[in-house]
Amino acid sequence: MDLFSRFKKDYVNYLLSIILPAIIAGLAVPVLKNILGAEKYGEFALYYNAVLICAAITTGWITQSIYRFYPSTKDKSLFAKLSISISLRIQFLFFVPIIVVVWYLKNNLLLGVLICFVVFMNSMQFVHISIAQSSFLSKKTIYSETIRSVSYIIIAITFLLIYPEFYLYILFIAIFISYFLSVFYLRIHTRLHLLKNSKEKEDVLNYKMLIKKFSHYGFPLSMWIVFSYLLSYIDKLLILQNLGAIPQGNYQSVFDLLYRGLTILISPVTISLLPLLTQAYEKSERNEMKRLMKRIIFFEISGLIVSSILYWLFGASLLFKILKVPDTETYRLMGFIILVGTFIWQMAIVIHQRFILKLKSHLLLFMIATAFSIQVVFYWLIADLHNPLAYPFGYLIASSIYLLLVSFSELPMVFKSLIRRINL
Repeated sequence: MDLFSRFKKDYVNYLLSIILPAIIAGLAVPVLKNILGAEKYGEFALYYNAVLICAAITTGWITQSIYRFYPSTKDKSLFAKLSISISLRIQFLFFVPIIVVVWYLKNNLLLGVLICFVVFMNSMQFVHISIAQSSFLSKKTIYSETIRSVSYIIIAITFLLIYPEFYLYILFIAIFISYFLSVFYLRIHTRLHLLKNSKEKEDVLNYKMLIKKFSHYGFPLSMWIVFSYLLSYIDKLLILQNLGAIPQGNYQSVFDLLYRGLTILISPVTISLLPLLTQAYEKSERNEMKRLMKRIIFFEISGLIVSSILYWLFGASLLFKILKVPDTETYRLMGFIILVGTFIWQMAIVIHQRFILKLKSHLLLFMIATAFSIQVVFYWLIADLHNPLAYPFGYLIASSIYLLLVSFSELPMVFKSLIRRINL
């Protein structure tokens, strides 16, 4: 089976693993917004995005290292066991600091404890699903993600209708339980797969060796994930500060539904791509890799064109009707900018895989930090922060800058060379 045929097979499986949870999550956005209102929904979204950033800091470097080093490891069972052990130990280091920070900022110990447990379970799910995907257990991810999304929605909506005043506690408890069920399922099936297929025991692996390898390669990628979250997080914070809670909640719901809707089609590309590219890279199948990347970029550009046409024909009207967001020209333009920015971001993620394969994680961190810095400078320089269009436009600029940098990798090297000459 050639690389593109294998990609298509895994893409379909990962599409199925995402499409049902994404549809459920997409349907949940207007339901939760209607139950909570724009202000409370926006507040929860800010908290949950902060949780994802914390999980990225604690675990992103581990998951990225699993994707990169798993294919070339012979004793995969030991590799998986050590990877999970590293993640568990790291999580315990962050338990008390997370609780103390939330308690200090919000004067709410129970919320701090809940957020801490959600970060922990979220991180463990990331590790287990990266092992499953690296093992090409794409069908198992369909079931695990379905279990997670269905259980979350059932628990959240059921208890919100009974105790709406405890919405933050209910939502975070629902998230914790849903991720726990997903981890439980993945652990059973990945363990069975590894016990059945791990026959080679020639690798000399130990905890210290692996954590050193992971930290050198993965820590810059962990910080990369943090910056990638910040690209689509800072605009929400600034809208809350400058325009208020209700506009922020409306903008958040539009962003969530559009981003998740596009993720249904685009995210399986990157999920299935990295294990395949890593395996092909280890076998020196360079031409196959180039052909695959070109075809994916072509399909994504085509998807952007089709999605833009559908958005202006009827998508925007349907979106705002579902979300009960004012159907104004400003919100329509905001939605379109989000749509374009998301496609550009996803194209950049495909292109930056070549840096992942070459272990140039420090360079990726430099490029994402540059894109984020330009976004911050844009918000700082713009005269009218009361113009709602400024915020999605900042996200679009950051995504475009990152695409430019990963497409023309010599640019960061030029910057480094100039800095060295200045220092000399």
